Amino acid sequence: MDGNKKVVKAIIITAVVTAVLTGAATSFVKDNISVYFPSKDDDKAFSNKITAVENILEKKYLYDYDKEALRDDAVQAYIEGLNEPYTHYYSADEFSSYMSNVRDGYVGIGVIVGVNENNEIEIVAPFEGSPAYEAGIEPGDVLTAVEGAPYSGDMLTEAVDVIKGGEKGTFVNITVRKSGGESVDLSVERSDISSDSVSGEMLEDDIGYMRITGFNMSSEGGTHSTASEFDDEFAALTEQGMKKLIIDLRDNPGGVLTEVCNVADKLLPEGTIVYTETKDGEKKYYNSDAQSVDVPMVVLINGNSASASEVLTGALKDYGKAVVVGTKSYGKGIVQDVYPFFDGSGISLTSAKYYTPNGVCIHDVGIEPDVTVELSEKYKDSYASEVPREDDTQLNKAIEIIKEK
Repeated sequence: MDGNKKVVKAIIITAVVTAVLTGAATSFVKDNISVYFPSKDDDKAFSNKITAVENILEKKYLYDYDKEALRDDAVQAYIEGLNEPYTHYYSADEFSSYMSNVRDGYVGIGVIVGVNENNEIEIVAPFEGSPAYEAGIEPGDVLTAVEGAPYSGDMLTEAVDVIKGGEKGTFVNITVRKSGGESVDLSVERSDISSDSVSGEMLEDDIGYMRITGFNMSSEGGTHSTASEFDDEFAALTEQGMKKLIIDLRDNPGGVLTEVCNVADKLLPEGTIVYTETKDGEKKYYNSDAQSVDVPMVVLINGNSASASEVLTGALKDYGKAVVVGTKSYGKGIVQDVYPFFDGSGISLTSAKYYTPNGVCIHDVGIEPDVTVELSEKYKDSYASEVPREDDTQLNKAIEIIKEK
């Protein structure tokens, strides 16, 4: 008898669901809340469906809800459904935070993150000297939790928003998994992350040394950028008698394409610095003018040299303007466009591949150095800037090579 009751109950539930579905299938709602008009135009049909859903929610949904937040979540889910680590939707607050990352300063912990093949949030690199750097966060670490809440790769924007969601001087608690599998809890202070990304010094034998840690554009209305810093530092070294130049791009996670092109323009002869190509075959060329610097150069790279730093390395290598020393670069050869929306939100999406002047796309491949030099086993997991000068096999090899130029 109990079994029969269960069957009857199931029939009743099914009947209710069927009745609702029948109403929807005939594009008719009894109380005229909304009518979903199908269309042969897929775009129009989708728009009609969304409108119908919103009308039904507004009139019939039992609980209160935040309509604007729901719309944000819907758009984000639509974009994140692409499952592509560099394409994201940002709410107004998130987009403001995102844009500050590529300008001349923001409050945060100073780390570049991405999504790995396991849908985990992976540290690409912390900015040198940043709170993340000082806390011991390293490239390849996996961010597993923020403020005790777990985060996966499809929650990248939410994790970043929480990390940066406090004023200077406040702390954020994060958990990272190290390369050896150990889970480490860290409390990292939020601070002003400066875009001072170029430093330099004179070495022996009139060799100038310049380290570039990122490629950042100026803030709105400002003039301070990586390119302006590079110009200032280059001028200072030239005044000190620089005859040869080593450019250190190790652990440089990249940045803004136009900024690296501004730097490359100073170093290259007239011609192509880099070009991009969309899925439709449309190409866009970034070119240098006829003025260039004519000094022997060596470029240092490693596995954390990515994106914009690979643009500069690839161009200098293709033109034969520099000897590349170190280990193979990261291999990010795709470009993201940023589109702001009227309400302050926006998206960044992968729009093209980029190619070196010789037509090489290094995405998922990287740039092989002309001279491969590993750091010693003692420093294999260290940032290049942490290695004592006397033990820096890569820099010392660069000095040896450039002395012969």
